[in-house]
Amino acid sequence: MSKDNSKSFKAENLIQALKKPDEILLKSLRSLTNITGSITGINFNFYSKIKSEAKSKTELTFIGQKKVEEAKLQLFTYNDQSCLESEELTAYVSVNKDEPAVNYWLNLHGIHDVDLIEKIGNTLGFERLTVRHVVDTTQRPKVDDYDDYIFFSIKSILRTERQELNIEQLSFVLGKNYLVSFQEEVGDHFDHIRDKMRDDLGQVRRRESDYLLFQLLDAILDNYFETIDFINQEVTLLERETLTNPKQSTLLLMEKNKKDVDKIKKSLLPFKEALTNILKDRTHFITKRNRKYFRDLKNSCTNAIEEANASYAALESLTNIYFSSLSQKMNETMKVLTTVATIFIPLTFIVGVYGMNFQNMPELGWKYGYFVVWGIMLFILMGMIIYFKRKKWL
Repeated sequence: MSKDNSKSFKAENLIQALKKPDEILLKSLRSLTNITGSITGINFNFYSKIKSEAKSKTELTFIGQKKVEEAKLQLFTYNDQSCLESEELTAYVSVNKDEPAVNYWLNLHGIHDVDLIEKIGNTLGFERLTVRHVVDTTQRPKVDDYDDYIFFSIKSILRTERQELNIEQLSFVLGKNYLVSFQEEVGDHFDHIRDKMRDDLGQVRRRESDYLLFQLLDAILDNYFETIDFINQEVTLLERETLTNPKQSTLLLMEKNKKDVDKIKKSLLPFKEALTNILKDRTHFITKRNRKYFRDLKNSCTNAIEEANASYAALESLTNIYFSSLSQKMNETMKVLTTVATIFIPLTFIVGVYGMNFQNMPELGWKYGYFVVWGIMLFILMGMIIYFKRKKWL
């Protein structure tokens, strides 16, 4: 997925959405009915049968949505002296785990190609369970420590121009001198890291593979901060709309953003948990001099969670303000209607009395009776208005 489609926050998109309450309502009702969806946006009920059948047959099965037509492979063979790049589908056979002088970064786009992933796993000695986790996009972000490598999975979240979350699963396998990354689709998450390798910028070619893993995870975490920033900008516009002219579409957009923030939190919490486990277990695949970067990554993850919590709290406050505004408007309306009704109660009484048409009623034959009754009614009307204003009811 391209960041160019997500970076530019357009306020007019939100304003336009506020002008289409019926469309927003329909979309929101559809999303509310999908209560079984996970943080990946995938309906577990839909895939549960596939998962059960695959486990019973001990088969490797892709579970998710196919996002690219053909799988693409990219291999970087690098050290501080050189950097070679290959895009052949069979490039994975070039990875030499027993060559300490060279590091490898193998990146795959398109995890629907189970056969290719299985071949990569067999060549590099992955456990079958690891391959199963790679091709299952419904997996919760996690970290597993094996004898020859560690497995790390995470969700990447970015906001699209259509104001929707695009959630992608990424998996990493880190060995002594290699890193394999699996992506659902072609994107530019790591383009700046590739440029650093090609141009020999920074420390990525001078450090171990775990430093490269840190760079990749840091790039993914930046996506979270971007998405939270987009939501915060929407919150500012929603706040203005709530305070000036709250509508049903305003409430529905607030609920949509709350749901998005909740997905972000559910992805970040296991991400932080996985980083904590890496630092706590002191795996030998994370070198001592690079551990500080993972500690910094954990702190950044904590900050992102706090930002998400703050955004959610702001949306909750706006929801309360919205209902308070509606209640205030209703109270004002009821106040006006009650005042008008109260003013006309005595006038209606007088009119009712003199409209009974009995023959022996006093003043019926009086020449000035009509004008006197009008004078009394106007006097009562003005007296009640003055009284209400002194009581500050008007």
